[in-house]
Amino acid sequence: MITQIVISALSLGAVYALIAIGFTIVFATKRIINFAHGEFVMLGGVLAVYFSQTLGLPMAAALLATVVCVAAIALVLYLLVLDQKAGDPLAQVMITLGLAIAIKGAVEVTIGKSTLFLPPLSSAATWPVFGIFISPQAAWIVLTLVVLSLGLAVVLRTTWLGLSMRAVALDPYAAVLMGVAPRWIAASSFAIAGFFGAAAGALVAPIASASYDNGLFLGLKGFGAAILGGIGSPIGAVVGGLILGLTEALSAGYLSSAYKDAITLSLLFVVLMLFPQGLLGGRALKKL
Repeated sequence: MITQIVISALSLGAVYALIAIGFTIVFATKRIINFAHGEFVMLGGVLAVYFSQTLGLPMAAALLATVVCVAAIALVLYLLVLDQKAGDPLAQVMITLGLAIAIKGAVEVTIGKSTLFLPPLSSAATWPVFGIFISPQAAWIVLTLVVLSLGLAVVLRTTWLGLSMRAVALDPYAAVLMGVAPRWIAASSFAIAGFFGAAAGALVAPIASASYDNGLFLGLKGFGAAILGGIGSPIGAVVGGLILGLTEALSAGYLSSAYKDAITLSLLFVVLMLFPQGLLGGRALKKL
């Protein structure tokens, strides 16, 4: 019983972790909370269905087109809208709230209110392994988290973009003196966040469906995971997502699904009382 719950929790936690990474990358670079990020997740699911079902693209091509499109949308929105208030973090946060409403409304008008379903990436039949059952879609979600997290770590540690993001996170004024353009680095962080959010939305769509109004729910879960792990720390985002998923799965499995949100919120409250910057935020807030 416990093993099966933990296996199920891994996929749920991996989704929350992918969303949380998007929050934490933007915060680490710009020190703002992007409240439109949940709508990037929603766009991931909706666009994946559109590319796959409406345009008839192969699943791999549909997923690639989805994450690229959402990353491009995030990049353009930052350059055209958020960058106009680059010196006012509070105004930027409020703008992200407006963007969230605008994106949700645009999807509602263009695609509709229908609940959309995306086929699983591979067979829907579960794999029996030593008496437990593993969903192929869950395996894809966990594998994606591992691959994208390792890829992000390589980018942050070894590439010019990653080094520039770390420089802007540490001291944007010193970064300018070194030839770094904070405007484009901030836009890149939004694009990366959009990429991760879209991946989460597309991968969870075969399990939980896709709809114009599920961005808020998924965004709140990812934000909670980012806060739990320590917002500003990519590793903390992964840890927070997995802990949040495990807590929800254990609560639903041993108590009742009606209590899982209350229990996870209580856990978040206790952790923040003991570790105000999150579990891994104390040493990672100043450095990617």
